[in-house]
Amino acid sequence: MINDKLDFRFLKVNNGKPFFAIINLEVIRSDAENEIIEEYLGEGWKSQGILESVPINGYESWKKAVKNGLEFAFSKSNEKWIVKIKKVEGRIAIDTNPTIVGFATILAFCEQTNLKLDLDLKNEIENFTFKSWEDKNDERIPNFISLVYNK
Repeated sequence: MINDKLDFRFLKVNNGKPFFAIINLEVIRSDAENEIIEEYLGEGWKSQGILESVPINGYESWKKAVKNGLEFAFSKSNEKWIVKIKKVEGRIAIDTNPTIVGFATILAFCEQTNLKLDLDLKNEIENFTFKSWEDKNDERIPNFISLVYNK
């Protein structure tokens, strides 16, 4: 079951281009190590104009970006966490790409854990995200720690 109250909606427009994703995470403190549990329940692409929700199989670039976003967030926290990824939604190739999904995941994690990122760092990641439609970066996997793209 997904608690829709945990939905984090990211929507910004930069230079006329929309950046959009919905992320749903369940986050709890851990006594052990950081852990990421994937519990995707989406159906993928259904029809034009309908949000795509990440299913168990497929959307691997979005899933990797979510994990990279969480790994970045973990690196900025003094606590250990268990994160269940419940839902990732967007519109592929129109408003949503892996970088947008990863950045929205970082923001969703920060909101739930009250983790405060340095404003300059947050702006740097946001600018990195705004450039994600350039040079085919929308097809690449973002590394939020070094702010580069992995192929």
